[in-house]
Amino acid sequence: MTDIELARTLRILRRTVLMLQTELRNDHLDAALLDEIDAQMERGIGTDPRCTRLRSAVDALRESTLTPRAELMRDAARTCEQLKDAIEEVVVRL
Repeated sequence: MTDIELARTLRILRRTVLMLQTELRNDHLDAALLDEIDAQMERGIGTDPRCTRLRSAVDALRESTLTPRAELMRDAARTCEQLKDAIEEVVVRL
């Protein structure tokens, strides 16, 4: 994947993460957005060697939504913020 293709793909991923974070802040867990994040990772981001940190950040996001608890929405929204930061780190390096 070229730098330009990766940058475009990461921008789309960042928007999806932002939408999920907004939903979480409104106390709604949108499973379709989580699935879309996973699908975007599988379409090339997850296999790109420049994005190794993103794989663990997406895994952390998925894990933060698995166990029902009072803090789920707040914790998952915080994890979204960490994922957005990881995406930004990759984009800056491009």
